[in-house]
Amino acid sequence: MNYFKSIYNSAWRILIIVAVLLQVSLMPLDFLFNLRGLEWYKTLDLCISLLYFLDLIVNILRYRGIKSHAFLKDVYWDTYSSSKFFVTDLLAILPYAVMFSNPVFQLFRLFKWVRVIRTTRYFQIRNLRYSTGISVGLLWIGAFLFSHWFACIWIQIHGMEASLTKVDNYVRALYYTVTTLTSVGYGDVVPHGNAEMLYNIFLQFIGVGFLALLVGNVVSIFTRKDPAEQRFLENMEKLRALIHYQHISKDLEHRISDYFTYERKQKLGYDETELMEALPFGLRNELQLEFKKNIIKDIPLFESVDDHFVRDIAQYLSPKILTPGNYLFRIGDSASSMFFVQKGSLKVLSADESKQLTLLKKGDFMGEIALFKKTTRTATVKSVGYSDLYELQKKEFDKVLKMYPEIAEKIRLKSKSIQERYM
Repeated sequence: MNYFKSIYNSAWRILIIVAVLLQVSLMPLDFLFNLRGLEWYKTLDLCISLLYFLDLIVNILRYRGIKSHAFLKDVYWDTYSSSKFFVTDLLAILPYAVMFSNPVFQLFRLFKWVRVIRTTRYFQIRNLRYSTGISVGLLWIGAFLFSHWFACIWIQIHGMEASLTKVDNYVRALYYTVTTLTSVGYGDVVPHGNAEMLYNIFLQFIGVGFLALLVGNVVSIFTRKDPAEQRFLENMEKLRALIHYQHISKDLEHRISDYFTYERKQKLGYDETELMEALPFGLRNELQLEFKKNIIKDIPLFESVDDHFVRDIAQYLSPKILTPGNYLFRIGDSASSMFFVQKGSLKVLSADESKQLTLLKKGDFMGEIALFKKTTRTATVKSVGYSDLYELQKKEFDKVLKMYPEIAEKIRLKSKSIQERYM
């Protein structure tokens, strides 16, 4: 139900945006060509007024519903939380093209542009995955409308050239406006008379700010780096500085570089710790659960567990990465945790490391035998390539055994089977 309600809300918002953009595009053309004298334009104006009226009702009902909601009233801002937004919507409702012969009254319709800005901001916040695309779209639409209005004003000042059609006059005016605003100006369209020259000067002054705003926003949008990519570049720069000031072997340099590259490729370079710390306890646990629930259920040992178990164990699992050839532990090492393989493969070796006892892959676990027996490590485990693991500390391991005896029994049986196989 919530899904369809969300789809309806989004579709309605988009419809209003389209109506506003259509009217804002046609309004300067009405000033030039007296479109309000045409029946189709009057009908369109009435239809848009009806849409704006319905939008006003929808927003009033949404505001009332949110205001009475204990949670939403504190976070939901895309409503009439301020009376000024209600007033702007109210002023934009009337069908000015039908009611008044003077087109100046239609400028009241521009108040609805406030709604467009607030709605696009809403979409950016509620759809973070597509916020960059929304920003780019809004930027180019705004740039076109800006140029479109100034092109129509130029036609009003310069006048229509009799040798050209209306479309040709408009395209020529748009061309002149864009080249002037962007400071390109080829000089093939020359202003005549004081009014045209003053307008040209005005456009050039406006163009400085317009170009700076356009370029600044485009650069800002396209230089927003993926956090993992940003961290990779920072780490590689730190490595470069380390090599410059400290002598390290070429082999070690390549291994460190390869690790950072692996981190970037696997999207592991983004450290969510800072975000986690900013969240309250409940949301932090839910986010941790979202990160790890699919990984936990991919482990055969946990494939039939309920959500309560997943929620409990998710907060205790901490990630660990092994590079190629690194040891997870050796025989005789002290035991303080067990491990689950998320990705990669690890060799279990004999005491003298001359024999491979088994190969651990995704979904396998290790280190539990020493925890059960309360002894040191009983085997040597070495990573074949890059391996992503999750570590469960002994304290939390004991909690899991106590709270979920059926899981504890599965671990015991699996451990016993492994011991019997290699004794």
